[in-house]
Amino acid sequence: MSDDATRFDQLDEDVKALLRRLSPAEVETLTYLSTIPKDELRGMMKMFRDVRAVSWFLRWLFFAVAAVFVTASALGESFAKVMHWFRGPP
Repeated sequence: MSDDATRFDQLDEDVKALLRRLSPAEVETLTYLSTIPKDELRGMMKMFRDVRAVSWFLRWLFFAVAAVFVTASALGESFAKVMHWFRGPP
């Protein structure tokens, strides 16, 4: 146990503060992540980064399609009103 204490004392103060703030669930997560091979972990991180990028793209694509639909509807209604002015009442 004294070996662990001396190793902890040799750490930087910022690292010590980070380790003190960890909850038991976070320690469990870090323990699990340390058992995964580095290549697999890098692949998982890349996959999560790609999923975030795709979800960001799809979210803005959805907003753009909705904006185009609303704009087209408003433009079509305005065009119909202008055509009604030129044709006059039925």
